[in-house]
Amino acid sequence: MDTTFFGREFGGLVLMDSLSEKVIYHQIVSTERDEYYQLALNRFRDKNHAIQSVTCDGRRGLLKDLLNTPTQMCHFHLVAMVMRKLRKKHKSLAGKELKVLVKKLKENNKNEFYRNLHYWYLKHQDYLNERSEKSNESGYFPYKHKGLRSAYASLKYYEKYLFTFEKYPELNIEKTTNRLEVLFSELKRKLINHNGLTKRRNVMFIKDFLNKKSC
Repeated sequence: MDTTFFGREFGGLVLMDSLSEKVIYHQIVSTERDEYYQLALNRFRDKNHAIQSVTCDGRRGLLKDLLNTPTQMCHFHLVAMVMRKLRKKHKSLAGKELKVLVKKLKENNKNEFYRNLHYWYLKHQDYLNERSEKSNESGYFPYKHKGLRSAYASLKYYEKYLFTFEKYPELNIEKTTNRLEVLFSELKRKLINHNGLTKRRNVMFIKDFLNKKSC
C-alpha cells in the first residue's frame, strides 16, 4: 500500500493485492496520514477479507497498529530515506561506507546485512559520538554528525520490518511497493494526455482508472 500525489491539492491512497496485482481499495486524500491507512485496512477487514501481510513505506504510527500482521518495510523507501539523510556529497569515510552498505541491501539476507552494519558501527563508533565543542542555549553539547546518526538509527529502528519476507517465505511477501509505483506511473502518463482537466474531472478520471484496475 502507498499514496501518490497529483500536484499539491490531493493524492490517491491505494491498496493492491500483490498476488493478483489488482487494486483492492483506493481513496482520494488531501494528505498522507496514518489514520487513512488504518481506515482503509479496517474497511477491508470489515468485508471479512483476510490480510496476510502488508508492504508499506514504514510510517511509524502505522507500524505500531499492525501488531498481528506480518509487515514488510519497502526496501526502496528505506534506501531513499537513508540517502536523504546522508546527502549526495557526504565526505566522511563513515558516510561513504554506509552508503555502499545500504545500496547492497537487496543483495543481502538479514544476518549478512546487520552483521555488516554492526561492523560498520564498531569501526566508526567514536566518529558517530563526536560532539560539538560549543554548547547550545540549554548547555547541551550536540552531536556533530546528526545526519549520519539519524541514518544509522533508521536502519536499527526498521530492523524487525526489513526482512519480514524471509521470516514468512510461504506468504510470498513483496520487498518493495514497486508494483504500485508502476501503477502510479501508468496513471500519471494517462493524465498527461488529458492535461487541462478540472480538479473534479481529474478525480473522476483517477477513480475510473483505479476501478478498472480492481476488476
